[in-house]
Amino acid sequence: MRLTASAEHWAGFERLLKKCLSGLGHELIEQIDHPSIADDLRDSRFRIYAHKTRRDVIGDLFYKQMYLPELFTIDELGWGADHSKMQELPDLLNIQQEQAEKFVASLRLKFLETGASKLAQPNRAESISLPDDYIFVPTQTPRDYVQVHHAPISGLSFVHLIAGWASRSRQNVVFKLHPGLYHTSDCDQEIINAVNEYAATSDYVFCLQANVHDLIAGSKGVFTINSGVGFESLIHGKPVVTFGDCDYKWVTFRANGERLDEAREFVGGYTDQLRREAARFIYYYFFHHAVSIEDDYITESESRLTDYLARQTGK
Repeated sequence: MRLTASAEHWAGFERLLKKCLSGLGHELIEQIDHPSIADDLRDSRFRIYAHKTRRDVIGDLFYKQMYLPELFTIDELGWGADHSKMQELPDLLNIQQEQAEKFVASLRLKFLETGASKLAQPNRAESISLPDDYIFVPTQTPRDYVQVHHAPISGLSFVHLIAGWASRSRQNVVFKLHPGLYHTSDCDQEIINAVNEYAATSDYVFCLQANVHDLIAGSKGVFTINSGVGFESLIHGKPVVTFGDCDYKWVTFRANGERLDEAREFVGGYTDQLRREAARFIYYYFFHHAVSIEDDYITESESRLTDYLARQTGK
């Protein structure tokens, strides 16, 4: 089993994973070295890797922390858009609407009460000056795995695309610079400079580093390549437009540079039916697709994960 240097949530999931595997009678060999070194030295029948997909290394299962810190997926192909169970819209017919909406509302309330996100955020503001009728556009880092492998447009080109369109169409957009963009990186600096230049020269482009939940909640919708902020925005009940591949694309408007006006129409015409479908998807994601290590769900998570591992390992 390939371990990752982990923060609290990663360590929590890895403890759960080891507990389930041990309970099934498996002997565990923990590999701390990089796979290219460790795999030459270990003779394992079944290999499990963190933060990898099958395109990265030959393995049997791959796990990854997803859009909320406590939420993980594990799969034979990978995570996100690579996950074998997200190659088509999952069956949501058996998801009870009232239960799904109640659960999503509880997540949304937690966001607004704590201001917490997967990445560090400033505190929520008691009041914040935001433009009218804006679309929120979170930026991504060029190193982001989903940007490298699942995006048909670069982060810099996306900034130019959206900011240029916003100015021409007189549509307010608010960018937030990703906290992982570094001034010491030339490609990161290009994104930072582009956003700041558009914000300084256009009446319709803004750059704010406020708490992400303030920026989502105040928006009329969200444009993203395939950021995790898009998933959080669905929890907020917002219409989301995606320009790259991701596992939550099934409940978004999938756009490209030729469909920006259509994307704005989708945002403006977002229906209760689409919002309800997004709520069912979120519920499905939490309780049928991913595994939560939160105390309230850990018993159910352990049962589901054990059953899954038993099927995958033949135990």
